[in-house]
Amino acid sequence: MTDRRGLRREGSYSIEAILNDGTFHLFTSQVLDVMLANNRVARFRRSSGWVTIGVDPVRVKCRREDSHNYYGLDRRAAY
Repeated sequence: MTDRRGLRREGSYSIEAILNDGTFHLFTSQVLDVMLANNRVARFRRSSGWVTIGVDPVRVKCRREDSHNYYGLDRRAAY
């Protein structure tokens, strides 16, 4: 894979990502959030190294208005 870090413009923050179709892209964090939410990203690079979706932990921002409502099982209950 070609190292494209030198192609970044001064002052812009881009995140390297590989999409599910194998193509390499540079995204802003906002665009990466959208791509992650739409399950389009296979891997992206953090400062600590490459993250593989489905293997490494990833936090995805939910953009839905009702995102604060959780309707699943409450596992916090004491037994």
